[in-house]
Amino acid sequence: MFRMITSKHPYMAEVLKIEQNRAKSSVMTRQTRRPVLAIVKDVAPMAFGAWCTLAVTFTVFPAQVVLWQSSDPSNTGFVSQVIYTFQVVDTIGRFIPNLGINLRPSFLMAFTVARSLFIPLFICTSLYPTVVPFHYDWFKHMQMGVFALTNGASATLSMVGGPQRVPNDKAEQEVAGYTMGFALINGIFVGSILGICTNLGLGQ
Repeated sequence: MFRMITSKHPYMAEVLKIEQNRAKSSVMTRQTRRPVLAIVKDVAPMAFGAWCTLAVTFTVFPAQVVLWQSSDPSNTGFVSQVIYTFQVVDTIGRFIPNLGINLRPSFLMAFTVARSLFIPLFICTSLYPTVVPFHYDWFKHMQMGVFALTNGASATLSMVGGPQRVPNDKAEQEVAGYTMGFALINGIFVGSILGICTNLGLGQ
């Protein structure tokens, strides 16, 4: 119904016409100079970096973080404070590429895989709240800060580096953008599923 009403507007009619021609031409002719699989192969390392970053992050955040306890029983807003730490430091991490810091694809892939060490660390923090150093609030904020900084930095470096691995061609960069977007969303999805399975497996 929405399309039926808006399609009568001159501007929307032109937009729909362009989309119709685009859909038709995309089926009949190739839009890129190279096969799509070749483009995907070029951006695969960066796509893996984005996927792995978000998969690791959403495996424990917020699934494990909401179970963290403060060493001060009166601090009922501790989880919100830790989440605030993540939001602030993650934003800082996303500015790292602006400082000229960059990693080779192989190093970036290793860096994102190394972040999987946060999974057992966060689980231990939620399972053993009275054990040192998991007992200390400052330790929880510190590990969350490192977790957030590496999340923002690796995700941004991957997303920026993906389209740069293909020629300066609009059609190829569009495919690269779609690939990176899919990797990002799929990483969130897989991480969320793993987070739920982890909680169920640990009886949390």
